[in-house]
Amino acid sequence: MTWLRVLIALVLLPLLAVSGLAQQPGEAARIALVIANEAYSEAPIGGATQQGRAVAETLSTGGFDVVAVENADRNALRQAIAGFAGKLRRGAQVVVFYSGHTIQQRNRNFLLPVQNGAEGAVDLDEIVDPLIIARPASALIFLDAGRDNPWQGKTKGLLPLEPMEGISVLFPTAPGKALPNGPDRAGEAWLKAIRTPGLEMAQALKQVRDTVSRETRRSQQVWLSAEPPKGLVVTSVARPVAVAQGSRAVIPPPQTPGATQDAAYDLAFWESIRNSRNAAEYRAYLDAYPNGRFALLARTREQEYRASPAAPAATAAAVAAPPASPQPAAGTPQRDCTGCPELVAIPAGSFQMGSNDLYEFEKPVHPVTVRSFYLGAREVTFEEWDLCIDQGGCNYRPDDRGLGRGKRPVTDIHWNDANAYLAWLSARSGKPYRLPTESEWEYAARAGTTTTYPWGQSLVKERANCLGCNDQKRGSAVPAGQFPANAFGLYDMAGNAAEWVADCWSENYRSAPRDGSAYTVGGCRERVLRGGSFNNDPRYLRSAARFKYEADVRFYTNGFRVARDR
Repeated sequence: MTWLRVLIALVLLPLLAVSGLAQQPGEAARIALVIANEAYSEAPIGGATQQGRAVAETLSTGGFDVVAVENADRNALRQAIAGFAGKLRRGAQVVVFYSGHTIQQRNRNFLLPVQNGAEGAVDLDEIVDPLIIARPASALIFLDAGRDNPWQGKTKGLLPLEPMEGISVLFPTAPGKALPNGPDRAGEAWLKAIRTPGLEMAQALKQVRDTVSRETRRSQQVWLSAEPPKGLVVTSVARPVAVAQGSRAVIPPPQTPGATQDAAYDLAFWESIRNSRNAAEYRAYLDAYPNGRFALLARTREQEYRASPAAPAATAAAVAAPPASPQPAAGTPQRDCTGCPELVAIPAGSFQMGSNDLYEFEKPVHPVTVRSFYLGAREVTFEEWDLCIDQGGCNYRPDDRGLGRGKRPVTDIHWNDANAYLAWLSARSGKPYRLPTESEWEYAARAGTTTTYPWGQSLVKERANCLGCNDQKRGSAVPAGQFPANAFGLYDMAGNAAEWVADCWSENYRSAPRDGSAYTVGGCRERVLRGGSFNNDPRYLRSAARFKYEADVRFYTNGFRVARDR
């Protein structure tokens, strides 16, 4: 601690003592400071105030006493900090969020008000020092800052802070590096994470780190001074309240609205971690929802990712772990509920994805390893879609163009429609349904083959529904499953309806994931369609063929099939 910090501490100590620093009985105080400055005349920051309002609302909903200010001049900035410091209590849970410009001066970080630039800069220590004295149980300071600005001189980014007991400091990028232009990836990921019911701040920050690293291909790495102590949860999990009845307390059965809300929280939590490879995140889910609809899968994944790669440890884990439930063999169909699409178990494996034959966006051919999963044996049908409409899960009724509904694949569906159906299906079945990733889709379509089509190198008539695939031209989708299945037991992976997958469009595979996961970038509008349709020629039915379409645009050839993890 510098001599200046010691001096400030000595001045603040009696003031904080007078304000009631001693821990109060009952629950720990929850206090927050939110500063969002964007209206800099020389270097405005788009979206900072909107982000600040969203953070303040989330913290307030989570029970925090929030001091918030936006587009503040020096006086307003210091008044907000003083108001925040006056609320601090020993043992409190604290969150500080700052979005705006910063500079480095005299080996410290300074926050910039929207007026007067560096002349009005406010020392970050004015926030840090009261926190040090207050000795919070757990505190996070998120400086969503470090952007290039005309006041920073030769120094860029933020200076690292030394570790402090009970206080963690988060930067959206490494110290000394300017925050890249573009979406506020760290801010968006953090806001999403703290809205997850029951998620501890330490796990939320790991999600932020992993999300930013993945979306930027590791070009941007968040920085954390130290892991926050346990116990800091912004959005708590709703718990049933005991009601006195005679001489004992009874937990009332959940009413329908509450049950629906809890189910939504359960699903939201799972959606935030379902692609994670971090055992601790599955443990966080199990702590929040020990009997949740995904609890069995979460326990399986926790064991899988906690296991050591070393042979002795792996052997010990195998002895200690309960035997895994038997999984259906590839090609064996099953349904999770009445009216649910029929699923086929796809075995794990590796393959060469892409093609060097025709188009640049199918190159380069690259190796991909895919984990086992389930995939719809057929494309989702009108019959299955209409059940979603009848039960209120889907609100769009696509036109069948006079061809009839029933077993025909549902078409005229955009990417967002498909995901609405999957959310309804997940809630109805208690299983985590999703779209397949692009690499999962191609792996399943090839079904172990390396040829142009699943059936061989050249077109074979009456193997699929497309322009030129049949002696009799159809010009429309036909009931699912009319043509032979591939080696995995999947129908219509070539032709009939074009199928949405989870990935964002990419112009080539140079940055494509090699682990079977989806390629995603923030705010992408163009998604990938696979398999070709009844309206395409055979080029688009090749196993490697891919094409793009805007996610919110419907077209009469486009549908989808479901996937879920095993």
